[in-house]
Amino acid sequence: FNEVEPNPSTNTVYKGLEMMVDFQPDTIIALGGGSAMDAAKAMWMFFEHPETSFFGAKQKFLDIGKRTYKIGMPENATFICIPTTSGTGSEVTPFAVITDSETNVKYPLADFALTPDVAIIDPQFVMSVPKSVTADTGMDVLTH
Repeated sequence: FNEVEPNPSTNTVYKGLEMMVDFQPDTIIALGGGSAMDAAKAMWMFFEHPETSFFGAKQKFLDIGKRTYKIGMPENATFICIPTTSGTGSEVTPFAVITDSETNVKYPLADFALTPDVAIIDPQFVMSVPKSVTADTGMDVLTH
């Protein structure tokens, strides 16, 4: 699936999810920057747990371990993240940011079920991105 836009939307997530449901993968690989990884995390979450609602997953929280809305841990597909930019940390965190297509509001999704199984960090990938992306994501590294 290669239709992830910057600041991925729920429409994009659901479109990718449809493809996952049809294909039934045993491994999901997210290759790209934070948007690609966040979209893939949400697709993976809904693929693993179709009963999960976006409304429930976006609920506000103060402590990720004390959320009232729980998402079960993944059981079917291994999830691998391969970042091609620096800075987001999405490849090793239990968070994703998805934009609600209806309201155009960005929501953080937070659940340990969103943590990838494997992160592959290859510095060669960041060598091919434009200088402006390197600068932007470099600033992202400094702010985290």
